[in-house]
Amino acid sequence: MERIRLLVNRFQTSVEDDESDYFRPMDYFLILGGIRLLSKNPIHRVLFLCYRTLMAAQFSVWFDRVYVAYSEWNSTSELIGVISFLMGLIMIVLRAIIIWAYLEDIQTARKYLGAQLNKLKQSESRVRSYRLLRRIGLVLEYTFFADQILFYAFGIYQDKQYTVPDNLIRIGWQMKMLFNVIISTNHFVFSSVYATILTVQNTLLMGIGSELEGILAQCDGIMERVNVQVKDAIDRGEGEKLMINLQGSGAEYLFWKILKKELNTTVARHARLLEQIDILGGFFKMTFLVMFYMAILIVGCASFYVNLLGLTVNTVIILSYVGAILLECYWFCKIADNLNDMNNQIGASLYNLGWFERLPDVPEARKDYHEVRETLLIVMTKVQQELGINCGGMFGLSMQAFHELLKMIYSFLTFLLNTTT
Repeated sequence: MERIRLLVNRFQTSVEDDESDYFRPMDYFLILGGIRLLSKNPIHRVLFLCYRTLMAAQFSVWFDRVYVAYSEWNSTSELIGVISFLMGLIMIVLRAIIIWAYLEDIQTARKYLGAQLNKLKQSESRVRSYRLLRRIGLVLEYTFFADQILFYAFGIYQDKQYTVPDNLIRIGWQMKMLFNVIISTNHFVFSSVYATILTVQNTLLMGIGSELEGILAQCDGIMERVNVQVKDAIDRGEGEKLMINLQGSGAEYLFWKILKKELNTTVARHARLLEQIDILGGFFKMTFLVMFYMAILIVGCASFYVNLLGLTVNTVIILSYVGAILLECYWFCKIADNLNDMNNQIGASLYNLGWFERLPDVPEARKDYHEVRETLLIVMTKVQQELGINCGGMFGLSMQAFHELLKMIYSFLTFLLNTTT
């Protein structure tokens, strides 16, 4: 009993969430999605390899399912249903491979964002986004687990799509048993991989958003901090020395010196964040390219399948996944819009500081004034550009792009309906 108690305590300690690491949920989901294992324990690595092998087997089974549906079933609706399911798996696998391929870039950005966000554990934006990330991950897992229960409670596993194909039954009872194991866990495993993909993208984008909020707050408080520092300097006697040296203009000279320092600190922080977004640029381009155009095919085919069969428990589950894909596209387009808007607000905040109203009448401060003006002009030029969160480098993610996506899905669905008619 003592050993069991110690084991339980160790497990509770390992899963306890003190919110100290912003990227901790992402690490857990990378393991759940079969993308990256942090542990170097050989037993864990063997289990991880078995988990990946199960995923590969589940993925390959559906290619056989499409072949059987095309060659033997002679049913357009069932063929479309199997193809739409396979395309959903292809989308998930492709996006998981993209995460694995760009894992080094993700880790580089994670290192910087983690250092920035973990320094401000009590920041309102950081706490809010972290808890939202955790909540989204849990809701996804609970939803997919509920779908798995419905899958068995209503006997959907007995549908023709999920029964053992004739060409596999001929191999023997061992293959039939293996197929049943594979098909029974297929739904939950690939749903977990899908949840991993969403968690990784959400963590990166919301982490960027939290850092942008921090930079915006830093911009809004520049003048207040400068005035406080000038007052403190004068109170310490530094202002009196400057007034003697500069014939009574020491406070103004000190103002431009401190403003330049504060501005350079803020601009450097913004520039470092833009560097991280550039590092993640390739990952964003590829993953959103797959998301956008696969959504057209999957949602179009699945909607066509539901239209042919009508409302059943199986089609309701399919519609829930269609809704999840559309909601995902909307969510990321909305986040990209918000990030670009927040980036623009940084420029507006710097412009509205009122720095130009305090033109220096001290010759020695003219140099600092011109440096401040040049820095602000450079920053405001940068913030007018989009952050680089786009779809394959062709167009940026935005609500307008989401509206175009809905139009393309409707056109594709209309094409399928007209073709079958």
